[in-house]
Amino acid sequence: MSAIARAAGGAPAPAAAQPTIPTTTDLAEIIDKGQSFCLNQDSAHTMSNLFIGDERLFLQSDTDEQLIMQITFRDTVNVEAISFVAPLDEYAPLTVKLFANGLNLSFENCEELKPTQEFQLTPADLAPDAMTKLYAVKFQRLNTLTIFVEDSNGADVTRISGLKLFGTTVIGTNMAEFKKVG
Repeated sequence: MSAIARAAGGAPAPAAAQPTIPTTTDLAEIIDKGQSFCLNQDSAHTMSNLFIGDERLFLQSDTDEQLIMQITFRDTVNVEAISFVAPLDEYAPLTVKLFANGLNLSFENCEELKPTQEFQLTPADLAPDAMTKLYAVKFQRLNTLTIFVEDSNGADVTRISGLKLFGTTVIGTNMAEFKKVG
């Protein structure tokens, strides 16, 4: 017992609890698949195939190689990495632009607006266990993520067989839990 605690006649104060550090996880359970959608998808190969985990099923673009996927989350999230799985051929996505909290973007918007992050996918990026790190500070407190696939590796259409997002949920304040004091 410290001298101050003894002098005050009380027990020592308990050590402050250490804050828990959230760990990066697959955000698949946080994606609201009913509110998420894809523009220019082939009706036989839709975005829902991306979340099944079977590489034989895939999302394919319809009229050209471009795709816009709007991913909506059930909770606010911080996204730190993204993983694309695709065939290692001319159908693979090449140029990808990400827009944080970009709602209802058109193809024209995606081509003209400055993306939050842009990158070119390599064959190594398309492996099932690969993750492309994002500028995490730019992808904080997201409710939606718009993914624009600008082009493929040369084919007239783009194919993606898997998509995973990694990050953390944001712990919010539930105002219903507050009680008036005094």
